[in-house]
Amino acid sequence: MDERRILFRVGHGYDREAFYERFHEYRDLLAGLRYDGLTGEEVRKRVEELKAAPLPESVNGFEMDKVDFLLDEWETRLTMYRAGDFAKLDRVRSGYDCESVETKVFAYNKVTAAFNDGMNRSLAMDELEKARQLPLRKAKFHLLWKTGYDRGRVDAFIADLDAHVYDTIR
Repeated sequence: MDERRILFRVGHGYDREAFYERFHEYRDLLAGLRYDGLTGEEVRKRVEELKAAPLPESVNGFEMDKVDFLLDEWETRLTMYRAGDFAKLDRVRSGYDCESVETKVFAYNKVTAAFNDGMNRSLAMDELEKARQLPLRKAKFHLLWKTGYDRGRVDAFIADLDAHVYDTIR
């Protein structure tokens, strides 16, 4: 487990209640993408509004760097290219490992974001190639079946994402 996801109380950090409110709102936005028919643009607008309002600090709050890491993961998931389609990927037995799929998809989106922020075209192509080389592991079979993302839908989604990133850079 990633140590950055474990939150501890510290003497000076982000207010716990404010963090939980923002976390639950991000979770609700993701559910809205998946089930309620929210558009990506509506979600992106709301995420930008939330990012503009800083979390209050308090005594006996959560560690700032870990909270920033967690919220950045949620913001990335909600504002990426075709976030609604990614949120609707089905989980099946013995699909692709969830962590490897998310790592690959986030790497593609980081390339797009870096290029839009002014990264050199040749460096962006190198980063795109690194994202293409990231492996998609299959969910391992143990005593109980492990679920993962549907392979066919993930392959189609990543092919579309790859074409979008390549067209953006080119």
